Amino acid sequence: MNRVSALPETQRELHSLLDPWPAAALHASLGLEGEAPGLGLPLLWHWLYFLEAPQRELEGADGHPRTGSFFPAIEQPRRMFVGARCQLHRKLQLQTPARLVESVLGREEKQGSAGAMTLLTVDHRYYQRDELCIEEQRDFMYLPAREDASDARFESEPVPIADGDLALDIDTDPVLLFKFSALTFNGHRIHYDADYARDIEGYPAPVVHGPLTALLLADLAAAANPVISRFAFRARAPLFCGDRLRLRGTLGDQSISLAAYRPDGAVAMTAEAEE
Repeated sequence: MNRVSALPETQRELHSLLDPWPAAALHASLGLEGEAPGLGLPLLWHWLYFLEAPQRELEGADGHPRTGSFFPAIEQPRRMFVGARCQLHRKLQLQTPARLVESVLGREEKQGSAGAMTLLTVDHRYYQRDELCIEEQRDFMYLPAREDASDARFESEPVPIADGDLALDIDTDPVLLFKFSALTFNGHRIHYDADYARDIEGYPAPVVHGPLTALLLADLAAAANPVISRFAFRARAPLFCGDRLRLRGTLGDQSISLAAYRPDGAVAMTAEAEE
């Protein structure tokens, strides 16, 4: 049975002048067509800003900040960013001061095939000129350590998938994963340390960032419908360095259903974009 517990309000406020360089660097790293974002940041590109920089002694063995300060203390050591729900009221403007109010909303204790797990939900509200621009809730899942990393199995034989109304394929490599880790200041070792990913986490190769896949799905939706203002995604299965990201979308009247597929045809991520 799952157990949901409310937390004493935990909140912090961060400030940033949105430098155009990270957005331009991500645009170049992804090999996207056209010019880099101008003043207005595309949907989800705010993930390049307000980045946490913990002291080295406050980092865990996996490269993530340890829990117990802003995030409440959590026993399980393995962390995954498993989903989010984002509403865009107005685009954040580059070269303009911005403010983020971040709040821990609650935690849910779950029991799954991997054992006891903890789901933590964190609210993010972004402001410019005291106007709410973006509100977003992110879900982080904490999992127990693998008792035997060699037990993990991931199929990778490519199988065909349908194109759908929208389609985008992007190959991944160590350079792309390294640059995305750097641009989002993500120290999680599963994304760049092949030995750690294999020997400790049981993955066959470094893991493609969930936020990278989600950002590309959001870009695919926005290219088809520029007035998309709501986006939600859920990670379903990991993608690995060297995999081709196969992104697909189905158009609705005022929404777009999206998915990212693994080489074996399994769904790696689902998403929904709405006006």
